[in-house]
Amino acid sequence: MRLATIPAFAWGFLFIESSLADPSACKLPAIADVDLSSGFGGDYDSAPSLGTMTGFMIFVDFIDAVASETTEALRDIFIPEGPDWFSTASFGKLDHQITADTSKFFRMPNDTESYGFTRGLTWEAHNRYIQDALEAYEEKCNTLKPVDILYVVATKNATAISFSPTFMGPVTTRSGVKVGKKAVTIGYDAYVKWFSKVLNHESGHAMGLADYYPFSGGETGMYVGGWSLMGYINGASPDYFAWDKWRLGWLQDEQVDCVSGAGKTTHTLSPMDTPEGNSQTKVVVIKKNETSALIAELRSSNGNNAGSCAKGVLLYTVATNVATGTGPVVVLDSSPDSIGCDGTPFGNAPLALDGSGASSYTSSEFGATIEVVEQDGEEFTIEVELI
Repeated sequence: MRLATIPAFAWGFLFIESSLADPSACKLPAIADVDLSSGFGGDYDSAPSLGTMTGFMIFVDFIDAVASETTEALRDIFIPEGPDWFSTASFGKLDHQITADTSKFFRMPNDTESYGFTRGLTWEAHNRYIQDALEAYEEKCNTLKPVDILYVVATKNATAISFSPTFMGPVTTRSGVKVGKKAVTIGYDAYVKWFSKVLNHESGHAMGLADYYPFSGGETGMYVGGWSLMGYINGASPDYFAWDKWRLGWLQDEQVDCVSGAGKTTHTLSPMDTPEGNSQTKVVVIKKNETSALIAELRSSNGNNAGSCAKGVLLYTVATNVATGTGPVVVLDSSPDSIGCDGTPFGNAPLALDGSGASSYTSSEFGATIEVVEQDGEEFTIEVELI
């Protein structure tokens, strides 16, 4: 529920009364020349995040990496767990329907090493790989109905196809037949590290989401710990951030409190990882300017965060002028000198009243103090004071 604004007093002086702005005022716009800017309205010809998102999956092997498993075994790694994850994360607003051709492995024309699957894989090399796969798919390409995401799944034996990047499309055959908006090429890391959730991470890019891990230098969880699938896929609390759920249309404007202007406001939050809650508010956005905001959301151990050992109000910053892989989202650690219950430095980042972490946090950059003042079951009440 959205509470009334509160005038702030200090030693007899009246500060400017804080007010809640219309949520649309906090929809920081995407910046056109920033790669996968984390703002609203980016022009990426993205796969749809509402309704039905279609996918088609084919399986490939190689001269030097002949498949010894079945296509059905690989399909079952990703389906239905991947689509089910999306259904849970979106509160049923996204139905990811993937069709798989399990008739056989289609043989790629070149050996695995020739495709150069290392970090820094070029657009041209990635496109050649996808077009080779479609060429191996032979005449069936001419009967394909275009989909939102084409999934090209390599055999487990193709260790040189070492990771699973997203091709940001459009995807066409060499003869010009349009196959999809985007493509995800699933490689060896899916089988030894990420499993079905690699599909949700990479499909997140197809919907316009950035990478929240560092592309160069630093640990995978350097920016966001285990608090987003777009950062560390196997994190303890791997749901998408509430900011991204708002951008994708999974959270509505009436579930967002937009704070601007000096003073103090009070907000009762229900967990962002479940559609239930007596309070309609899922996220508080503290706007600094047109490219920067501080976000407060309540994390629980519901839904896709069932493995989380930490609960509380998670704080993070969003910078729409920072490109993918360079820290567009940064979690604020309320207890920076301790290790969390999941064994990571960010594990106890949320604010709480149970002693697991701090109960308040002050950001000098934003001139903001956020304090948990009450907890009622799974709902937390916070006070936000801006100076």
